Amino acid sequence: MKQRFWIVAVVALAACVALTGQVMSQEGKKPEMPPGMPDMQEMMKAWAAVKDPGAGHKKLEPLVGTWETTSRMYMGGPGTPPTETHGSATVKWILGGRFIQEDFKGQIIMPDPSGQMKPGSFEGMGLTGHDNFRNVYNGTWVDSMGTCMLSFSGTSDPQGKDFNFYGQMDEPGMKMAGRTIRYHTRIIDNDKHVFEMYDLAAGPDYKVFEITYTRKK
Repeated sequence: MKQRFWIVAVVALAACVALTGQVMSQEGKKPEMPPGMPDMQEMMKAWAAVKDPGAGHKKLEPLVGTWETTSRMYMGGPGTPPTETHGSATVKWILGGRFIQEDFKGQIIMPDPSGQMKPGSFEGMGLTGHDNFRNVYNGTWVDSMGTCMLSFSGTSDPQGKDFNFYGQMDEPGMKMAGRTIRYHTRIIDNDKHVFEMYDLAAGPDYKVFEITYTRKK
């Protein structure tokens, strides 16, 4: 309740400042800011400097397109034969080039209640963008395998060929929450990139899943 009160108060203050600025500008006077508040013009300049897509967003461009995918899940851990499935993905810019949205469809092989490995349909959706103010990448992911919403953040190398994001994932079957995960995307070229997922709770190189994206011709 207290947090909601402060949010309402800030919004109300912003509205009052904007209205005051409009009225005062009509009279040819500079609007007066409340004590302790920065100059409104300087605030607007700072906001304008980070609101539009920039160099960080351009590094995401190779991920945009229509893709055929090959997924490999290492159920027994790294080095064991993976299960392999195929699917497709569409990645597009949204909100004026500020974020990319991925829509993924395919199959996944998982054990059923009897322990038998069986294929099933899989759908997922993700958002990724670059925060110009913090100079980091942020993203979210949801899919048809659960009710959780994953979030992650990280950086890329200067060339935009390697992206390393970090987040947390729960393991309900193991009754474990908050396992640290590394998400690694390697840009091979404009027509191919590889996404890899590592369970850092099990080891620094414990890869559990990967997807190879090949641009659909």
